[in-house]
Amino acid sequence: MKKPQWSYPALSIILLLVCLIGINALGNFLPLRIDVTDEKLYTISEGTKKILSDFEEPVTIKFYFSKDRAELPQNFKAYAQRVEEVLREYEYLADGNIKLEVFDPKIDSEEEEWAQKYGLASFALPNGENFYMGMVALLLDQEIAIPYFDPRREKFLEYDISQALMGLNQLQPPKIGVLSSLNLLGSSTHMRASTVDEWALYSELKKSFDLQILPPEIEEISDDITVLLLIHPKNMHERAQYAVDQYVIRGGHLIVLVDPNSNHEARTQSAQMGRMPDIKSDLPRLLKNWGVEFDPGMLVGDSRYATSINAGRGNIVRYPMWMSLPPAAMDEDHPITSQLENLLFVDSGFLSKVGESTVEFSPLLQTSSQSGVLETIMIQFTPPTQIAQNLKTDQVPRVLAAFLRDKFKTAFPEGQPPPSITEEGAPVQTEESPPLKHAHLQEAKNSGTILVIADVDFASDTFSVQKMNFMGQIVVNLLNDNLNFIINAVEFFTGDDELMSIRSRGRFARPFTKVMELENQAQMRFQEEEIGLQQTLRAVQEKLAELEEHKDPGQKRLLTTEQQDEIKRFRTEEIETRKRLREVRKILRQDIESLGNWLLGLNMLLVPAIVALVGVVSYRLRIGNKPRR
Repeated sequence: MKKPQWSYPALSIILLLVCLIGINALGNFLPLRIDVTDEKLYTISEGTKKILSDFEEPVTIKFYFSKDRAELPQNFKAYAQRVEEVLREYEYLADGNIKLEVFDPKIDSEEEEWAQKYGLASFALPNGENFYMGMVALLLDQEIAIPYFDPRREKFLEYDISQALMGLNQLQPPKIGVLSSLNLLGSSTHMRASTVDEWALYSELKKSFDLQILPPEIEEISDDITVLLLIHPKNMHERAQYAVDQYVIRGGHLIVLVDPNSNHEARTQSAQMGRMPDIKSDLPRLLKNWGVEFDPGMLVGDSRYATSINAGRGNIVRYPMWMSLPPAAMDEDHPITSQLENLLFVDSGFLSKVGESTVEFSPLLQTSSQSGVLETIMIQFTPPTQIAQNLKTDQVPRVLAAFLRDKFKTAFPEGQPPPSITEEGAPVQTEESPPLKHAHLQEAKNSGTILVIADVDFASDTFSVQKMNFMGQIVVNLLNDNLNFIINAVEFFTGDDELMSIRSRGRFARPFTKVMELENQAQMRFQEEEIGLQQTLRAVQEKLAELEEHKDPGQKRLLTTEQQDEIKRFRTEEIETRKRLREVRKILRQDIESLGNWLLGLNMLLVPAIVALVGVVSYRLRIGNKPRR
């Protein structure tokens, strides 16, 4: 029998298929991954590795995922696989200090019973089955659970896991004091505000810290408070200001958020007795003593960092009082802001250093040179389109947040202020205060640090997060880096550098910055054309009013010939202006479509072209090296 003759090309194809199958099979058993993202978003960070190295006792992580549910969407299955891969990488990096266990909690099973005991969230699928995707970490007699891994929080997957593990390893989390005139706790403290949610800032902070809400009439701040958050200190009593003053002098860490026009408070308050509510906050005595100038009657805007908003009737306006701050507006060398991408400051004030002060004044956030100032009262009665026109830039960058460092002296050299005095000159009758535990200090022994931020709205839910109800659970998604900024600041003062480095790792979404730049340029041109048209309209209306005023009383016609010619001229000019506006929009669409087509062609052709080039070069090299007979 004649043996089949195999050609070399056929053998090559068979060997290639065998190799491909073998490589894929091997890949299922080897934890091999290549992270080609610009900021290594899929690589476990050094901060997590440091947290894992601090464990002295083994930790058990139990991951519960209902993988066999028939009606579970495919994207949930894919995300659960990613979560399990990350957890296995934690197990690998922990060098034996972490043991991962994976469970499928089937209906009425022992696994489901334990998932419920650990407090993991269950969601009902359309067929009535429960669905789980959460974890619990166990260390000795301690346990911390992540009730649900939300795919929309993929950017914070590593942070959430590392935060849970760090909390497991902390005997006592740092205590953070919060002193605020705003309702941060929502309906839990205000019966009349039953629809108000707890601030996302508060919810996020209490995951890592022991939060303590301080009363507005506080007279002394305990030394066990690592960081004091002073948020919108409106009409703060002098004895409470004295408590803050002495806390700083004793070496406490302070973060102050003041605001000349709290948009958040304006939304939640209504005018009382026919007057606008007081929505500004200031600490004139303390800030001046710390070497800071802050004018609650002035706002800052920035034409370069203006945010596009809907001014009504589909009118999109680049509004300079809402500033979208890019990395160029931040101190890129400071750990708080070094990895942030975008902040939104709303109706913000600005800071400057007192001329004769010796304090070390270090800007952390500041506007571009295209900034200008407006009186606060202008915001309350002027539409955004008019404000965008009225803001005059003066080529002066202004500071939005700054670090202050000095051996601070007291703003109350006479000691604790006396109790409040009534109009009749008698002390207000209050319960007798206990004696202060600390003696009055005139000056700090060592240099201290204070962070002052000239906006409060950026930390509110309205301008920082989007809340959604998912299967009965409130899911919080970030709109920008606003919460990262304030939480980074708290972690900076508490020394949690590891968590801070994980939280600010960068973005999973990589927008086309060139497309955004084209849109902004076209919008600015559109706005300039629109402003010109409005100015022309007002000029013509004023002219018509003047002609009407000087009209002969005996005229029977409503419009004179001159008025009719004026209207005709304006209508012609209006038509031409609108043509120019349409041309701007057309050019914008052409630029974006051209750029999009170029990027599409690059994505489709670049890789095949590289493969083909490599193939041609390899073929030529083989032909060139083949021995001739």
